[in-house]
Amino acid sequence: MKKSFVCTVVMLGALGIPQSSLFAEETSPYGISEGNEELLLSGLHNLKSHELDSALSDLQELTERRPDFRLAQLVYADILATQAQGSPLSHKRGDHQQTIEGLISEAKARLLMEMEKPSADMLPADMLTLSPDQKHIIIVDTRLSRLFLFENQNGIPVLVKDYYASYGRGGTGKEVEGDLKTPLGVYFTTSRLEDEKLPSRYGSGALPINYPNVWDKRLGRTGYGIWLHGSPVETYSRPPKASEGCISLTNPDFIELDNQINYLNTPVLVGHNVRWIKKADWLEQKNRFGSLVERWVSDWESLEHKRYIENYSQNYNDGKRNYLQYSSYKKRVNGSKKFIDVNLQNLSIYRYPDNPNLVVATFQQNYNSNNLSGSSIKRQYWTFDQGRWRIAYEGKPSKGRP
Repeated sequence: MKKSFVCTVVMLGALGIPQSSLFAEETSPYGISEGNEELLLSGLHNLKSHELDSALSDLQELTERRPDFRLAQLVYADILATQAQGSPLSHKRGDHQQTIEGLISEAKARLLMEMEKPSADMLPADMLTLSPDQKHIIIVDTRLSRLFLFENQNGIPVLVKDYYASYGRGGTGKEVEGDLKTPLGVYFTTSRLEDEKLPSRYGSGALPINYPNVWDKRLGRTGYGIWLHGSPVETYSRPPKASEGCISLTNPDFIELDNQINYLNTPVLVGHNVRWIKKADWLEQKNRFGSLVERWVSDWESLEHKRYIENYSQNYNDGKRNYLQYSSYKKRVNGSKKFIDVNLQNLSIYRYPDNPNLVVATFQQNYNSNNLSGSSIKRQYWTFDQGRWRIAYEGKPSKGRP
């Protein structure tokens, strides 16, 4: 092995990824903001091919373009040090051990994405039904330190961009305030905070999400202020686990994302190990879960209480009534109706990425009966209970605490 490639082995040898798998010949089919990550990976590809001049050219251009890209600076410095037969900087940890280990973790995440990038005919399994009024959907895979942005094209999600992303330094699965963890689940953006109104550590702006949502509160989870935001102004990117629980992009990536999405009500699905399936399988499951909600509507309109209440879990609780109380209430109310007509609009259905037995449905409900009419936004949490899907919570969406 040439000395020019030694630095890569030195820096990445502890990653646990076979060296032969690190540098696939195929390049990413998706665009990369500013081309910075693309240039970094090109340099590593050239190192693999022992094309030192090309590697040096890539890394020099990148470090000149982004002097604050610390990972690029480390790789470039290692190449130069090894070329001069010195000791690579990644070996000289000392007081900088934590920083260098963070950069190595970032390299691992970026290269892991290269290894496991989905093909063009694959979609995340947890996007079940897309609402026409949701133009974009965000998927975050913390294992890959990656944010995927999808565009809703006539009900079909199309991947338009993916971004390197950091998350909570306490890991994932937020439970209590101060645990520095990123929550896993289905959330929605609620507002936008501009950079001039934020401390510099949030970078170019922030999009709050609705943690804790009603399901989090039901499980006793605490904390607030979980945002999707930029990076501290003094650095380009951060290690994978660097925030206080938020999802953090580079500032150029955040600006690009922010310019594309509607900051109100964009779904944000956060999982630690997102599962991808073929598009044909995705279309089949889309129809299956759509019929789930249609059956609930049909059973409600039938005025047959037994049919209707079978759609609800015995663990149902909406914060006001448990299952028995709700069943008694709806039996009395629906029993007074001569007819019920329910029409749903803007239906979306998403599954929790790390809990396949929990599904969130949101829609506009247009209700009409002989003595009452009205329209409202409703959110339901469905659980797989006793061999079928049943509703465990039903009510209005909550925005959480920005």
